[in-house]
Amino acid sequence: MVYMERKKIVAIGNLCIPYEIIFEILKEVPAKSLMRFRCVSKSFCSLISEPLFIEAHQKFSTAQFHVSCTSLTTRENVIQYLNQSRFSKLHSLASTNGLVCLWNFYGDVAVCNPFTQEHIFLPNQQPSITCCSLGFDPTTKKYKVIKAQYMLEDRDYSCKVRYWIYTIGVDKLWREIPDCANIFPIYNFVYIGGVIYCVNRLSKPYNIAAFSVEDEKLIRMILLPDGVSTSKCPPKIVEIKGQVALVDQRKFGGDDKVSLYVLNGTGETETWVKHIIALPLELINTKYLPLFNTNPKGEITLNSNSSTIWHMFLYDIAKKDWRKVDIHGICERVHRVSWVGVLLNLVENIWSLK
Repeated sequence: MVYMERKKIVAIGNLCIPYEIIFEILKEVPAKSLMRFRCVSKSFCSLISEPLFIEAHQKFSTAQFHVSCTSLTTRENVIQYLNQSRFSKLHSLASTNGLVCLWNFYGDVAVCNPFTQEHIFLPNQQPSITCCSLGFDPTTKKYKVIKAQYMLEDRDYSCKVRYWIYTIGVDKLWREIPDCANIFPIYNFVYIGGVIYCVNRLSKPYNIAAFSVEDEKLIRMILLPDGVSTSKCPPKIVEIKGQVALVDQRKFGGDDKVSLYVLNGTGETETWVKHIIALPLELINTKYLPLFNTNPKGEITLNSNSSTIWHMFLYDIAKKDWRKVDIHGICERVHRVSWVGVLLNLVENIWSLK
């Protein structure tokens, strides 16, 4: 029998083990096993459900993150879960801390945790060009979905951007956010330390909008590097070890290099640091455009497919070195090419959506 006394001692049979030791042991246990351990006792269920434990488990999972064929085998249940028919009409997805947000242009939005096999569908709104992002409020310990809608106004046939927010586990309806009418994301977003960043497609020259998840408002605009801000081809925003970064893909296809800009510093002292990255030989002049992403280790990732074989190339900025990983078993299950980069970079999360 297992029980917990004042959250300091855990007794297992005749053994008394300090709570802190149990905490440290369990935080290294895979999410799938932790879900089973919740049934061991009320004390185990309580511990595994604590926000502090969930965050500690998330940080450990991130620190241990790696990509290999072996890790994809362990994620087979995740891929199968996201390929269920209930999600078949949701063509876009994004992820934060292992949780996945899926949506379409018909007003459908879902949030799921593929590691706990939980999901919720958010209230449906009118069809529109939509882009969703997912952020975490470090104060309330709640996840929030931020939705941008590019909508056609019936009265004068003009277009308008409206922003909405939904706090998971709290809200029953979407709440509109003011003062974001001139912002609509390009491609994707990144979440870093309570703030969501996106490249704004409605600004010329381009800039980056920063949105506070806790305060639920736009907090600043960040200027892009010279040349990138006025380009016809907007850059892709990524995260490099907790820093905002941009991948400039303009020269891809006619050159063997790509530019990466990393934002260093804060406020008035921040500067863009440029890195020139030579592409892997296999991708130079290829007709298959690779998908640029980053992983939790801070590596640049390129996903490329030829026929039915998928490859991932990982770039270490410090070492200036590429390594190649063969990917098996994902293209048969995932029919949306844009999903691959997200699925390969998911980090385990045991956060409950209820």
